[in-house]
Amino acid sequence: MVETKIQIGTIIVLLVLVLIVGTIVFNNLEQWSPVDSFYFTATTLLTIGYGDLVPTHDVSKLATVFFALCGVTVFFYGLGIIASHYIQKGQQFEEYETAKIKEIVSNMKIPFKKKKGVPK
Repeated sequence: MVETKIQIGTIIVLLVLVLIVGTIVFNNLEQWSPVDSFYFTATTLLTIGYGDLVPTHDVSKLATVFFALCGVTVFFYGLGIIASHYIQKGQQFEEYETAKIKEIVSNMKIPFKKKKGVPK
């Protein structure tokens, strides 16, 4: 469990780092404001691409292509690892609860009433 927490922590740091690098790159290449650069980076990584901000220089366009190829891969891989962790946690909790219910039911003594009219 500790290893998984370290892995998730590393992924979160990596995702934040990708967002920061993208913001800095587009801020410098396109001279956009930091907010616009962050917005463009996030919409690119999430593959939304509204089209309201578009690279205008050839270097920026090439940088966007490589950034999208690398960044989207890292971004969705990281989100997949995090989702997988929480799915496993949910399954473990479900197994624990099922075992707990089985234990309670197996220790119960339920008195049965005799039905009227049924011979012994």
